[in-house]
Formats: sequence, C-alpha cells, structure tokens
Amino acid sequence: MARSSSLTTFWALSDPMRIEILDRIATGSEVTATDLASALPITRQAVTRHVTTLKEAGLVVGMRRGREHRYLVQRAPLDEATAWLDTRTASWDRALARLAEHLESD
Repeated sequence: MARSSSLTTFWALSDPMRIEILDRIATGSEVTATDLASALPITRQAVTRHVTTLKEAGLVVGMRRGREHRYLVQRAPLDEATAWLDTRTASWDRALARLAEHLESD
C-alpha cells in the first residue's frame, strides 16, 4: 500500500464518529445520511461531512437513488490497511524475537 494511501485511510479512521458511521454503513444494506443521523447523536449535516471524508479516503461509495444518496463500504482501502499492518506486525515480531534470543543468550 502506498504511504499516502495508508495515511489517508488511517486519518479518516482517526475520528471515533467516523468509525461509528463506517461500522453502521458496513453492517447494513445501503444507508442514507438520514438513516445514520437517526441512530447517532449528531445532525444529518454532521453525518454528511463525516461521510464525505470517508468517501474522499475511498472507504465509502455513494449512489444516488432518486433524491437520496445511499452509501456502501468499499473494502479495498481497509484490506490495504490490514495488509500494511500485517507487514509491520511481522517486522516487529521478527525484531522482538531477535531481541529475545539475544537476551536469552547472555
């Protein structure tokens, strides 16, 4: 995953309300900002701003159906972020294993 892509994904997920919104979009079928706002302690306009950030990060896609915009989660950026974390975790695990071996050899 490119560095700028990972930074965008993690930045978008840095806000607890955006994570809550992403979770709600992911657990249902297509949802609207009105649907989300009715279940959250923020206004529809605030939901729309958060959804816009998620869309800009590629985490959500919107589709217009009549007068409504409906949203779905895009998995690709989440899969890329998971792959990036897995790579870093493996690297840290190897470094910690080498440190443990070094400490045990003394």
